[in-house]
Amino acid sequence: MQYEGAQLAHYVDRPSRFTCRVERNGETIETHLKNTGRGADLLIPGATVSIVPAKNPERKTHWDMVSVIKRTDHGDFWVNIDSAMPNKVTKEAVDADLLTFPDLPGTITEFRPEVPFGDSRVDFKGKTSTGQEFFVETKGATLESHGIVGFPDAPTIRAVKHVYNLEHAIDEGYMAYLFFVIQIDNIDVLTLNHHMAPKLTAAIKAAVPHGVKIAAYCSKVDENGMALHRPAEFRIDEPFIDPQVEMGLIK
Repeated sequence: MQYEGAQLAHYVDRPSRFTCRVERNGETIETHLKNTGRGADLLIPGATVSIVPAKNPERKTHWDMVSVIKRTDHGDFWVNIDSAMPNKVTKEAVDADLLTFPDLPGTITEFRPEVPFGDSRVDFKGKTSTGQEFFVETKGATLESHGIVGFPDAPTIRAVKHVYNLEHAIDEGYMAYLFFVIQIDNIDVLTLNHHMAPKLTAAIKAAVPHGVKIAAYCSKVDENGMALHRPAEFRIDEPFIDPQVEMGLIK
């Protein structure tokens, strides 16, 4: 998916959860941050960011901040921080017949977003040419450390609830997938941030033998947008060093 009118700027600060200030051509601009995560390892003063015009011209902040360059000793790369992007690129890839899910019988004939199930909504409900129905819960991952991506970057109760809901779907005869989208350019190994979210780790480890399938994809990311690239490797027991802790940004 490509943004329209993307421009480069430099990150200044984050005065509130959803507002960031950036500098562009000597002017300080307030932008909307489309992400609830901490992003402490990304939002570093002076970092190069990409901003795009807001779709609603009447909004108080006229720009969205959607991606940032992370500079590391093993290379610099774009990270997309738009929380809506994982669902958009997943739908885009399925509709273009560029994406299917492990062990899914037949071809995907239906793929609908935001479908109620249980006491919540699941990101996608699909159906294949064999009549098999399935659910997909999508999670975007933006936290990188030493060439490995970890999910999540902040404590999450919601993700645990989503895993339980997928188990319920299995019990009802559906297939169910937890689908991780790496929002970082060309990094293809993902694990869980065990220290940050031990309950999520435990829930996923219990869900896999229950029948929930885990899949992950890496992406191509630049200042203009993002697209799914190729399957990524999910290593549930891989140790992960949270860069936010390593840098002393959080405890």
